[in-house]
Amino acid sequence: MRRKVIIASAVSCLLVMNQNLLTKEEVYASPNEEANINNTTTSLPEEIEVKEIFNRLYDEGYSLGEKDGYEEKKNESLSNSTFTDKTSKESQWLMLGYTIGYEKGKRRKQEDAKTQQEQEASAGEQEGYQQGLEDYKHATVAYNPPQTPAKSRDWNKGFALGYKRAVEIMDLAVKAKKEGYQQGLELDGVNMPELYSADEVTRKAYEEGFQTGQQKRTEKLKTKYEKEGFKQGYSLQDMSVPQGLDPEIAEAFQRAFVKGENQKEKDTYKQGFNFAFTSLKYKTPSDNQIDTRVIQWFKEGFQSNKVASSLRAEAYKTGWNIGDKINVPTKYKDNKAAVAMYKKYYELGQQKQKKTAFEISTALLVIIGTVGIYTLFRRNKNSSEKSNTEIYEIEKVAK
Repeated sequence: MRRKVIIASAVSCLLVMNQNLLTKEEVYASPNEEANINNTTTSLPEEIEVKEIFNRLYDEGYSLGEKDGYEEKKNESLSNSTFTDKTSKESQWLMLGYTIGYEKGKRRKQEDAKTQQEQEASAGEQEGYQQGLEDYKHATVAYNPPQTPAKSRDWNKGFALGYKRAVEIMDLAVKAKKEGYQQGLELDGVNMPELYSADEVTRKAYEEGFQTGQQKRTEKLKTKYEKEGFKQGYSLQDMSVPQGLDPEIAEAFQRAFVKGENQKEKDTYKQGFNFAFTSLKYKTPSDNQIDTRVIQWFKEGFQSNKVASSLRAEAYKTGWNIGDKINVPTKYKDNKAAVAMYKKYYELGQQKQKKTAFEISTALLVIIGTVGIYTLFRRNKNSSEKSNTEIYEIEKVAK
């Protein structure tokens, strides 16, 4: 019977709420209206006491209702003892607080649940995003993102969303890096499209591509102007750095110019050194337009060759000796001028050796021929004398 009273009171309170969603102060005015608001016999202390009772009962009901609303257990905290010592009006005030508290508890539970879902979805999305980036870097992308049974449905949905977003971002980052690289090859300053500047990954990819392009562009320009600088220095021109070059490229040009001059000096010195192999006497280059430095370097190289004479003698001697094969010293085997000179004097030695041998052979033949004739003459003479003696003896016996 008491339970019915509670339910009736709750319904009554809900009807009161539906009229204008009354506040605590508005509800508190209701009993005064019943007692006739114009009744001047009610004292101020009595009004204060009624209001205090209303506030206490409303707060008590609100607290019980909020607890049951959050747990979604209607009337769980209400019992017969809750209304035993209360009048009908006091029960209404308590039920009003309970009803409002219950709805507040339900909303708070829904908000907390929504917040929890959002947090789990966000956590899953962040982890999925990071996993997607890692898989993309290692070329192990799963186009059906993996699910984790131990995690909530919201977490797994967030993970899939983050994973797919990471793959899309990385696809865009690849494109951004290519475009950044191309721009770096063509322009001095970066001009990033808004499409790539919105996300950190694509922004960094574009910047990396641009920097790589800039480095490639700088290297190409350095190579180009290094060749020009070297050529200018090698031809012994006055240094003329092209206008408008970046300091780094201008410096490369200047270094190459000095390198070209030094190489010209080395080559000219070497030419003079090698000329000493092919010529017994020094001869100044005949070009009237030649730089005086070239003449100096050439002469210094010629004069520095202290081995040409001894190498000629060695080659001639080797060629003259019977059975000795040509043997250019290892130090000069890669020097064409030295090798050519060595072969020349080796052949001269061989020619001299052959000529000498021929002359000796001829002399021997003459000597041998002379001795042979003399021997034959003596032999013939002796034979004639012997014959005459024999004839004489025969004639003597015959007489």
